[in-house]
Amino acid sequence: MDREALVGWLSVIDQVSYYELLGVAPSSGQDQIRRAFHGFAATFHPDTHAVRPPDERAAVSRIFTRGTEAYRVLSDSAQRARYDELRAGPSRATRLSSAPQHGTGGGVRVTAKPPAPPPPPPRVQAPGSRNVAAASPSAAPKASSGAVGRLEDHVRHSRARPFAQQAETLAKKHEYGKAKLQLKLAMSMDPDNPALAAYLVELDARLAEAKKKPF
Repeated sequence: MDREALVGWLSVIDQVSYYELLGVAPSSGQDQIRRAFHGFAATFHPDTHAVRPPDERAAVSRIFTRGTEAYRVLSDSAQRARYDELRAGPSRATRLSSAPQHGTGGGVRVTAKPPAPPPPPPRVQAPGSRNVAAASPSAAPKASSGAVGRLEDHVRHSRARPFAQQAETLAKKHEYGKAKLQLKLAMSMDPDNPALAAYLVELDARLAEAKKKPF
């Protein structure tokens, strides 16, 4: 993982939910969550990044700490139920745990961000766009409402392109949680991109559909 990818992760680490962080649906069972965390740990365990510069090691450590926090909560039925209540209720902005946030000196900067994921954007349908709610649940979202071609073709900054490409690839596999995380990384590098914003709305719709389905 290169430095730009680390910066992208840090830009969304406190905005995505625990489910999105591990790349699982809210309806996932314990086996799925356990496998997802093992994959996350294989990528972000600090021991695998020991040769990086100090600021990058600090960034990796912060990402890994958030991932272990996510696994600790989601693997405990009582804590998971409480977390789901907080996400669904008016106090969604409250973190289940309050780990201190701090930065590193220079280089990859670890900045404090609002700790809980913000509510999803309102699903306002643009004129001429297709009806997301009426789409088949098994269909992968299009690149954007009314857009033609691949999602990466609508990216304006080259460093965001691989993340957009990965988001679309994961969405086609119906791995919407992982796709959303990759899309948010792309959006952090290409802000105010209407195609990416439209795709995020569609991914949220797919995640909502997946949440309604029994495991």
